[in-house]
Amino acid sequence: MSPIDVRANALDPSLRDVFGRTTSNDVRADAQEAIYATGDVDDSLYLIESGQVKLSMSSAEGKDCLLAIYTAGEMFGESCFAPAGRRFENATAMQTSVLRRVSRRDFMAEVERTGTSDALLRHLASRLEERQNAVFDAVTMESERRLAKVLLGFAEKLATIDGPYLRLDQRISHEELSQIVGTTRPRVTAFMQRFRKLGLIETTGRAISVHRQRMRDFVAQE
Repeated sequence: MSPIDVRANALDPSLRDVFGRTTSNDVRADAQEAIYATGDVDDSLYLIESGQVKLSMSSAEGKDCLLAIYTAGEMFGESCFAPAGRRFENATAMQTSVLRRVSRRDFMAEVERTGTSDALLRHLASRLEERQNAVFDAVTMESERRLAKVLLGFAEKLATIDGPYLRLDQRISHEELSQIVGTTRPRVTAFMQRFRKLGLIETTGRAISVHRQRMRDFVAQE
């Protein structure tokens, strides 16, 4: 997963306007509440007004893989464009979240009416790039550096600036980190301890502060 600049990944204003002009339903989801699950028939796209949502997949053996975390101003649910007509991933609120829900048919009708198809294609291409980068990192990068890259990405996307640090107040558990990195929770715990010793992170309670430049240098090492 590549480091994410929230400004670069914010939803194109023209697509946000599509949500504003289309009949929508506001959905409120409590922390850990499912918005949709694998196998659900759900043809909607979602805009996060507030809160955070994680996307994940589960194997037949019950092993989970965290795909992405999205926050206010971002869209998710693009799997509704898949021909199967059923969700292949789970969407779960990480904290109390308010979402705007629009049907795929109404969304696409407004996209065609306003000529914003190019913006939608760019958005879908960026989602594809995220997934391809994640696969590339999983194949080419050892797990400790993958974890560093994931932490930096989340910090650049979700954290607040605190001097040279990015303070990540949102709780992302070691279990969730292990799912997105593709390793075990004990290894993630060991890597986090090493990051603290190297001065890459600081922890205060549940908050993690990532030293931006040191972590970038660490990720860039060959």
